[in-house]
Formats: sequence, C-alpha cells, structure tokens
Amino acid sequence: MEEHGGDESASSVYGRIDELTAAGETVALATVTRVDGSAPQDPGASMLVRADGSTEGTVGGGTVEERTRRAAVEAIGERTPRTERWELRPEGNTGMVCGGEMDVFINVVPGSQRLIVAGGGHIAQSLAPMAVELGYDVSVVDDREEYATEERFPDAAVYADEYDAGIDAIGVTDNTAVVVATRSGHFDRVASREALERGAYYVGLVASDTKAERVAEGLREDGVDEGDFERFHSPVGLDLGGGDPADVALSILGELNRVRNGLSPGVVES
Repeated sequence: MEEHGGDESASSVYGRIDELTAAGETVALATVTRVDGSAPQDPGASMLVRADGSTEGTVGGGTVEERTRRAAVEAIGERTPRTERWELRPEGNTGMVCGGEMDVFINVVPGSQRLIVAGGGHIAQSLAPMAVELGYDVSVVDDREEYATEERFPDAAVYADEYDAGIDAIGVTDNTAVVVATRSGHFDRVASREALERGAYYVGLVASDTKAERVAEGLREDGVDEGDFERFHSPVGLDLGGGDPADVALSILGELNRVRNGLSPGVVES
C-alpha cells in the first residue's frame, strides 16, 4: 500500500500554520517520524489539524489518518503534544493492511496570544504596554475618538468604535483574552457579553464587588449561559496591593497569566 510523496503539500501546510497561528488560532501539526515496513507515507509527511477537526495535508489516508485527526483534536484541547504508534495490519490498532508500522508525532502550535482592552482610560494605558512586553498582541477599543488614539497606545492596534462592534471587528480566537475597563456599567455589560459570546478564554472586568454583581446579573438577563461565567473574572486581578493604574494592570496580568498557563485564578500560594 504505497501513497508516498507530498513535499509540496508539506510546504503548504507549514505556510498555513504560520497564517493561522498569526491570526491567533491554536493548531496541531501531525508528522510521520518513523516507518517500519510498508506504510502509506514516508517520514516527514505532515498534516495540519485545526480545533474543529478540519485538515490540510496527509499522513496516509484511511483509518490511520482519521485516528491521527482525532488524536490531534484532543491534543489541541489539552495543549499537550503526543506521539501515536499505528500498526498497519489487520490485527493491529488501525485494521489497515499495509503490513508495516508508523509513528506520528503530534505537536501543538499555539496561536499568538491576543489581549483586547475595552476602554481606553488610565488602566488601559498601563495595561497595554505591560501586556506587549509579555508577548500579547494588544488591541484597545473605546467609543470615544479622543481616547482611542495611537498617541495614547503606540504599541497597540486602536479602534474607535462601539464596544460590541469593536470587539467583533478585532476578532476573538481561542487565544484571546478581554479586559473590560469602560466608563460605565452599561458599557461594561455590553463589552463583557460580546467577549463571552464570542468565546474569549478570559474576560476580566475591572469593578467593585457591587458593580461586578450588577454586571453579572445583567449578563444573565441577556441570556449568557451559566457555564460561561467560568471565563468571567470580576473583580479582576490578583490581590497584590496598591491601587494605582500600574498596580491594577500588574494584578490583572498576574491573574491572566495564571489562567493562560492552566492555573486557577486567585491568590498566589506561598
């Protein structure tokens, strides 16, 4: 069973990975690393797998490709690479009849980390440059043109628009966090709802306990699913002390980095 080849396909796969991860999407690259005996592809054959299960390229077709696709989707969800060994014979784990064996390494390639800041006030002015230093691709949206300027945010993409339309225009991926720090509870609610509905993995609201409860109540009235509140963090940030905008920004990024790295938010244990 021979289906060897695919250098051109592999190069196009790598190009698509660069394109998708630059847009903030986490994907998996499945690569044949070892072949023993007869197999449908040689070492180096690669297949791109996206979180929705769609693929580009090939590692051999048939059952081995379907099982690789499923394993890659799981790896993306777990953010953990893995190696799968496929036995290409009727009594093996694929039921294929090539007669050989192949290893496929599945590497998870994270998308660029994005941070959208809803509200261009003092906290955003401290938060945006700190986030850029930590490797985030930062965008700021404010409905006031005088606040949404390149002069105020030289290292961020700036959008002067309504908060829901601005978040929509920027785009939310599975690697997008949103910090909400607008000038009123109404706009906080609009921005938080948009971020949650579009799937941001972290939505942090700068608010007092009372304001946070009111915004949460409003989100429930808007039909936000209860399970989505696991991604909603308010009052936002770790308790690090200090109340200046820079202190608040540091506390937000501290909590965000814990969530980003798979840790629970909250007070850091000593």
